[in-house]
Amino acid sequence: MSKTKIKDILAYDFLSELHISDDGNKLAYKKTNANYDNNKYESDLWIYDTNDNKNYPVTNQKNASIFTFNKDSNFIYKVKSEEDKDIFNIIDGPGVGKKAFEIKKDVSSIKWLKKDLFLVRASEKNSKEEKDKEKENKYFEELTSLPFWNNGSSYVKDHKGAYYLYNNAKNELKKITNFDLYNDIYSIDLNKDNSKAIYIRTRYDKNKVMELYEDLILLDIKTGKEKIIIENSFSYFTANFIENKIIFVATDMKKGGVNEDSFIYVCDYDGNYEKITDKNFDMAFGNSLGTDVRFGGSNAFTVENNRLYFVVTEKETTKLYSIDINGNLKKEINAEVEDFAIKNNELYYLSMEKDTLSQLKKKDSDEILLENKIETKLGKIETFEFESNGDNLIGFVLLPTNFDKSKKYPTILSVHGGPKTEFSHIFHHEHQVLANDGYIVIYTNPHGSSGNGVKFSDIRGRYGDVDYNDLMKFVDIAIEKYPQIDNKNLGVYGGSYGGFMTNWIIGHTDRFKAACSQRSISNWTSFYGVSDIGYYFGLDQTNANPWDSLEKMWDQSPIKYADKAKTPTLFIHSDEDYRCPLEQGLQMYNKLKLNGVDTKMYVFHGENHELSRSGKPHARIKRLKEIKKWFDGYLK
Repeated sequence: MSKTKIKDILAYDFLSELHISDDGNKLAYKKTNANYDNNKYESDLWIYDTNDNKNYPVTNQKNASIFTFNKDSNFIYKVKSEEDKDIFNIIDGPGVGKKAFEIKKDVSSIKWLKKDLFLVRASEKNSKEEKDKEKENKYFEELTSLPFWNNGSSYVKDHKGAYYLYNNAKNELKKITNFDLYNDIYSIDLNKDNSKAIYIRTRYDKNKVMELYEDLILLDIKTGKEKIIIENSFSYFTANFIENKIIFVATDMKKGGVNEDSFIYVCDYDGNYEKITDKNFDMAFGNSLGTDVRFGGSNAFTVENNRLYFVVTEKETTKLYSIDINGNLKKEINAEVEDFAIKNNELYYLSMEKDTLSQLKKKDSDEILLENKIETKLGKIETFEFESNGDNLIGFVLLPTNFDKSKKYPTILSVHGGPKTEFSHIFHHEHQVLANDGYIVIYTNPHGSSGNGVKFSDIRGRYGDVDYNDLMKFVDIAIEKYPQIDNKNLGVYGGSYGGFMTNWIIGHTDRFKAACSQRSISNWTSFYGVSDIGYYFGLDQTNANPWDSLEKMWDQSPIKYADKAKTPTLFIHSDEDYRCPLEQGLQMYNKLKLNGVDTKMYVFHGENHELSRSGKPHARIKRLKEIKKWFDGYLK
């Protein structure tokens, strides 16, 4: 087998957005690949036939968009968008699809409901005059709201649109509710007879500042009358109809702040709600396992069989559970779940393992329906438990390929982002690249990480304290357990929160010979005013603000201690990173330069906070080459 190389990321198949037909016989998914020559990602849609186990593509245009199934379980997808309409094709098996219908809107989502009825989210097509005006006014931005920009997009602009019921047989489009920037809608669901809709609406105050709590809205589709059934009380994941009630997943953020885990509630149509998960239910909803080989969307919640099915991150894995309105909880899949689809009691899911990308499986079957195995040499991951700050943590040690117990190896501490994410056993390309290059890579999930409950993840006001102690203790124990670790050639790196911790570490210890800080936070006192989440996240996580507790916020900022930093450090940042804006990395780079420390910074143009996970192929390859080159220069 060949080594795992940097360029391998270009050959991987990223599977996502798993959907199932109404008869349960077809699974649709999106397959994405990197195109290095054109410096972009290309996606096509595929069908897996569960009856005859056939797998075939349904598009070959490399720009797959939205899709659904219809009443006959035939596949519907948007094939192209024209000046005045969006065109949808239909396909009932292998071969070339044919035109199904067209909608004279800019359609951003479509979902089949029943018979010939679809739920559509869409906005008006821009006229030539509107496009010309937008082009003419590109030289300025008008900021009127907070946040004023969003990572992964751009400056916030007002947008208008609506949800519609589209009747394919009658070619009829009926508006059911409007949305705009200040009254946006998500997680919309219709009841069985399509007479009511439930959805979550964002809230802005009178000064156009987006609030953390949202409203739960019940809509009578026949009359068009909205009713706020729960107002300004929760931040929601999802809301769905179930047995003439509403089931929703939300947090009130009272115990753990903005990073608090959610709970499951049931309410009636008047908004009288009760929690149906007990006090021992303390899980992180969704998939928060870190990896750099995931691309595209995934499903975390579905109502089927009068149960809510949902993905959680629990300890160092992701699992699928279901629950009914009486709180009867059932573990459906006790394995790595990336995405899932269920129909007629048949449950399919995408799963990632230590030596695979996402591959298709079926519940209660050992058979892999779509294999997606890594075909290169991989280092072995070993684990050990250790106690730190009153809790048991797991330490991960990724050994080099061809590991020799009699040798010493340069070692890199990798720190994940978040902090409310976590590392696990699943495949991580850049870690394996380093292992194939002769490094031991060590990592753990310090306090602040997800998967261990609200109390564990709550480090508000303790950044750089409890988490730093966890990491340093982990390094000490790893060195004791693995004499092959060369403690004179240690490196440290991470991105986002991992970049924050890298900045913090080099200001508090000289034990690391080299560091790489990526898309980092360095200064909470400026972060609060420039990040798209800074105005609430920075203040919440530090338990401080610049006006009456500036010193507390400054004490938790790595830049305060940068005058002590002596570790040669590579900084990597993107100029369209609006989550941890560029100035955060520049402040650290500046100070290390003034300290006389060897440092370098790469600024990637046109990239955002997701550079390491979904950055354009050229940028991803360059980033990994420079990280490896930096560590090779100091640790080998």
